[in-house]
Amino acid sequence: MSWIDALARRPSLLVLVLAMTLGLAFLGSRGLWEPDEGRYTNVSLQMIKSGDYISLHRNSEALHFTKPPVTYWAMAASIQLLGRNEWAVRLPIALSYMMTVLLVFQLGKRFVPERPWLPALIYATCPVTALAAGIVNTDSVLAMTTTLTMLCYVQASFGAASPRWLDAMWAALGLAFLTKGPPGLLPLLVIVLHEWMTGKSLHRLLRPIGLLAFALVGLAWYVEVCRRHPGLLDYFLGHEVYNRIATETHNRFPEWYGPLLTYLPTLTLGALPWLVLAMKKNPLRMPHWTRMTTEARLLWLWFVLPLLIFCLSRSRLPLYVLPLFAPLSLLLARALGDFRLDRRAVIMLFAWASLLIAVKGYAALGYTSDKDSRAYAAKLMRLLPEKPGVLLFVDDMSRSGLNLYLDAEIKRLSFEPRPYMISDSNYDETVMVELRGSARGRVFVMKRGAEQRFLAETLAAGKTPVLLGELQDAHHRPERERVVYSLVGDFPIKTAGSD
Repeated sequence: MSWIDALARRPSLLVLVLAMTLGLAFLGSRGLWEPDEGRYTNVSLQMIKSGDYISLHRNSEALHFTKPPVTYWAMAASIQLLGRNEWAVRLPIALSYMMTVLLVFQLGKRFVPERPWLPALIYATCPVTALAAGIVNTDSVLAMTTTLTMLCYVQASFGAASPRWLDAMWAALGLAFLTKGPPGLLPLLVIVLHEWMTGKSLHRLLRPIGLLAFALVGLAWYVEVCRRHPGLLDYFLGHEVYNRIATETHNRFPEWYGPLLTYLPTLTLGALPWLVLAMKKNPLRMPHWTRMTTEARLLWLWFVLPLLIFCLSRSRLPLYVLPLFAPLSLLLARALGDFRLDRRAVIMLFAWASLLIAVKGYAALGYTSDKDSRAYAAKLMRLLPEKPGVLLFVDDMSRSGLNLYLDAEIKRLSFEPRPYMISDSNYDETVMVELRGSARGRVFVMKRGAEQRFLAETLAAGKTPVLLGELQDAHHRPERERVVYSLVGDFPIKTAGSD
């Protein structure tokens, strides 16, 4: 019997092999991509540098509370264990993906008892879930914590499981809330509605130990940071909740057709090839509510209700619906009915996984982008005699990922004062304020169009600018060319050159 036949006979082992291979492939082969990977990594590095794991910082002076701390904590722990490298940075995301596969397998025992491995196999090999496992993001971690929440609820609600599972459900819900804030509470909405629809008493959910676990896990950090930083609660409720739901402030596909541009492709193309197989086998349409089993109602609620809320919100990105691939995988597995894992199916699965790995390999080794901070750091260091102490981006997008490679503070400067928020402000300070100070190893990076004004303000502040060189765009686009300066006395002078 060949190894292919052996895997066909042991589908659980096949799921494990595929999940580990897809999750870990090329994990450390690619530099950090800006802005998200760089931002998350920078905040984690600030934790390690300062020793402060409660207040989140973009640099030593600027707060950054756009996301709660769970993902940052996991990345910081991984970096301390494995060192300052991309493998350590992305490992928690890959582990979250693999853990979610295991959780979906456990859910499969209830919802697809004849083939509990099939939902896990679907989740592991969906393009969106597998490819997201190699990108620093909070949504993979959120998918794990929300799936854990639902698993605990399922264990408590079906069969003769211990009610202690409800206490575990509240603890997992707290972890989800501490991962991404309000989206982490969507399972609770699903659970409450399901309890009401099935005629159960909602009072059974209100267990003192469970509520205490939720308060300690999910709320304690929020209480502490709001105590430390007056005004932060208004920021959370206004900028991070109200603005995301009801306004265009975040400029993330806020149009009425935004869900068609973000979520529709993610949920269709991202579920290949399984969605096509399920539609061919059994058209995936929502049956009449009264004819559904209790299990089916829960799965459809878990998928449809959060999706509706995501669509109504005015801030939308494709990975926001990543946690919905857990119920989607379970629904697809049920729709596939008598799917058989034979030799031909195993070969096709490995061919499909090879295609996904090839995509990851191309992104890591063949794709060139000016958002790659590793390549940017290498170009920058060719202009500098030593590593910088502070990188200052003047009226330009900051590249936070450079902190991983250069161990430098990253700041954003503006020529004109702008409204300053307690967190995630558009800039740290004005160019003139920065020029009036002094610091070892300051390096200023700006677009060519900002150069003359920078030179004028430098001379007005009584400083002498030193041109260190130019940074060309990876695709040789002149409009994206940057110039690099330092000041006499701040940095060892090197003859200006170009890259």
